[in-house]
Amino acid sequence: MKKKSVIAMMLVASMAAASLLGCGGSKEESQSSADSSEGSSADSGSADSEEKTVIRIWTKDRADANYVQGKIDAYNESNTDNIQVEYEIYTDNFDQAVDLAVQSGELPDILTLNDQVYSQYVNQGQWLDLYEYMDDDMKEYFKDEVYEGINEIDGKLYYIPTCGTTGRLIYNKEIFERVGIENPPATLEEMVEDAKLITSELSGEGIYGFAQNMKSASSALERSLDLGMERESGIKKGYNFATGEYDFTGYEAALGYWQQLLSEECAFPGCESLDIDPLRTQFANGNIGMYISWTHAEPGVYREQFPMDSEKWDAAPIPTVTGEDVGVQNIKFTSGYLINAKSDKVEQAFKVYKEIFASEDFLIGYYEGGYGVSIIPAVVEKANLNEEIADKEWLQMQEIDGVLPLTPQEKNVQAVIVEGEDYYKTFESIYFGGADPASTLKDLTDRYNNALQQGIEDGIGTEIVIEDYDPMNP
Repeated sequence: MKKKSVIAMMLVASMAAASLLGCGGSKEESQSSADSSEGSSADSGSADSEEKTVIRIWTKDRADANYVQGKIDAYNESNTDNIQVEYEIYTDNFDQAVDLAVQSGELPDILTLNDQVYSQYVNQGQWLDLYEYMDDDMKEYFKDEVYEGINEIDGKLYYIPTCGTTGRLIYNKEIFERVGIENPPATLEEMVEDAKLITSELSGEGIYGFAQNMKSASSALERSLDLGMERESGIKKGYNFATGEYDFTGYEAALGYWQQLLSEECAFPGCESLDIDPLRTQFANGNIGMYISWTHAEPGVYREQFPMDSEKWDAAPIPTVTGEDVGVQNIKFTSGYLINAKSDKVEQAFKVYKEIFASEDFLIGYYEGGYGVSIIPAVVEKANLNEEIADKEWLQMQEIDGVLPLTPQEKNVQAVIVEGEDYYKTFESIYFGGADPASTLKDLTDRYNNALQQGIEDGIGTEIVIEDYDPMNP
């Protein structure tokens, strides 16, 4: 029997948590199944009990776990290629698990798309060039999902995004009605006022105006402040594509409002240590007026994971300082898959990927089920959305959304090594630590630009300046 990997042992708690969702595919279960299969084959000696080719898939996603597992189970029962797919859910520390697996040579055959993991290893030959295995029909079907410089680099296609997500304000309509709020806030000032009103009138019942998953600054702000500032300033993650420089000084006003939103006057108690699923639990229980999250996840979450009457909640654009847009906010790709180019089962892995995750049946069902917002024209045309999704217009892509270029750090994280804390943790020192905004943001800007220039001088970074860049039409 193969010795269990160090990664599985480190993340057994995460796997156990995932199993509570009623999903199969835990590493412990897969190992037990493999042991049983090996014993049976040895005992019988029959040619009919040929050992199956096992294709391992890692995912960090929970909201779609039941749907995906069902499709995998059907494939395992019906495929004629003697393939067994093992679907493993890592609820925490996904990036760390991948890092350890790369170092130890235990990386699975397929992984769900994760931006950090993708960019970390895309320049190291870790991901398969899908073009090598795609036929002409497949290339034609997914031609609109090829983005040069993002998923296609130097003529190689590393993943196909089939859904997209972006951030929206998620709010409880009943709570808003109770305190007389007629419409969701359009500006951060209005958002602060609404949060204060809800907290002041309903905190005695355990109901508060605002919450965000601030346990992880990056997780919280990537889905909220980042996107609002893209519309507010036309700058992505502090980077100005027109000048080729980082500039965080324009974040000062927004961070001032965030400091208020996270104060006792507005926020659900304990926001500083709140993770996203505990937050969603409280929202589903009617204890939070509003928060900001991804468009792709919430419908499935409130239908299956934390059941909530769909009539009670809705989505709206993320409030900004002025309420006026000078740029679009980024569409983050989801439902993509990376294939391990160093696997010894690449051909079978691609077959699994194509027959399950790239099939139109899978993609239509995924969109109709509310697990993601499809960006495939044929799927959007054929899908019949249920009322839960169709009635919430801001869960769909709108004119305020677009695909933005990659910043230098997104393009190659190793090329922009910033001294000191990253911008997420630096922002935290402002809204939680009371650091002076102006001087802190000026220092942050200098540190990022110094790191950018050092990466360019070292020959691993790239100066990205887009002539006549229009943030409304990137």
